[in-house]
Amino acid sequence: MATGTATAAAFFERVTDGLEFLPAKSYVVGLRPSHSDAPVVRIILPAELVDRTVLAGAQLSVWLSAVDGRLMLDGAGVDDETLEAALAAGPLREQTLLSLVEACLDPDHLAMEDDPVGDLTAVRAQLAEALAKVDRALARLQPG
Repeated sequence: MATGTATAAAFFERVTDGLEFLPAKSYVVGLRPSHSDAPVVRIILPAELVDRTVLAGAQLSVWLSAVDGRLMLDGAGVDDETLEAALAAGPLREQTLLSLVEACLDPDHLAMEDDPVGDLTAVRAQLAEALAKVDRALARLQPG
């Protein structure tokens, strides 16, 4: 935006309690003149509003890589660079199908469930169905 000879640049900042790994408390958006860090326009947006809007718009999905069982992040309308930044920011890049199952079986996690036996029985049924699907795909792909 130009005003006479001065220009203003848009900014968007995350506001936290000083701990970057915690969720944002809010976001600040606005305009700053090119010659100063002091904003000429400043709007505070609640984190819940921004996060919900961004995540809903991204239409995130998780895929399982057949190569190594790693989880892959995908998002409609999100460019590859942004997806890479999201993967680098958290533990998703290191998660595999096996690590998810191990986390599900963690005794501390199971202790918090209302019906851990029922929950694990349901997970076991899904895993058995998934394994049967893998077996069928292997049979289709094998020669002979």
